[in-house]
Amino acid sequence: MGHLGKFLLLEQVARRARQVRARTWLLLAAVALGLVGLLIWAAIAVLSWLWTQAPAVTDVGRRVADEAMTRIEQVAPGLKEEIDRRLPGTGEAPPARDVSGADIGPVPRFAGLVRTYFAREGGTVEARYAGRASFEAVLAHYVKGLTAAGYAQEVLSATPQTEQHRFRRGAESIDLTLTRRADGLLELRVKQQDGG
Repeated sequence: MGHLGKFLLLEQVARRARQVRARTWLLLAAVALGLVGLLIWAAIAVLSWLWTQAPAVTDVGRRVADEAMTRIEQVAPGLKEEIDRRLPGTGEAPPARDVSGADIGPVPRFAGLVRTYFAREGGTVEARYAGRASFEAVLAHYVKGLTAAGYAQEVLSATPQTEQHRFRRGAESIDLTLTRRADGLLELRVKQQDGG
């Protein structure tokens, strides 16, 4: 079928279309317009339903992500800490400034640690510090400073994440707890008790 055959076919379709009455064309146009209106209504209804489902979907997504992280932690313990160690800055930022209170003991505070807690009750004074610092460097700083001040050291407990030491001089004791937190920060807790 050449160009002439296509032209003849189009001419026959046009001739038959002209034979259809105007009322039929109007009826066909009304049906088409009704179908377009129904499609628009259906699209609006679907979008409205999706909009109302969004909070539930995000909640489910959050729960699925939490469960996935829990399972990953079970399969590969310490993965989050390893990521925080290899990608600095992914953990929580250290506090910007000290809370009110005073530093405890004869050893100056390790540089870079910020006081996050202070309490005095009776003969007990406690302070907590947080910051990004080497666990070993902070521990060595306080052990060296307290033993040089005449305190005897005793290790109360030790794990890869936490160490607890007690330093005694006469009736006075200083408990030092050093913890590697999951968010990449180091936390130091110093508690001093008078023996009186």
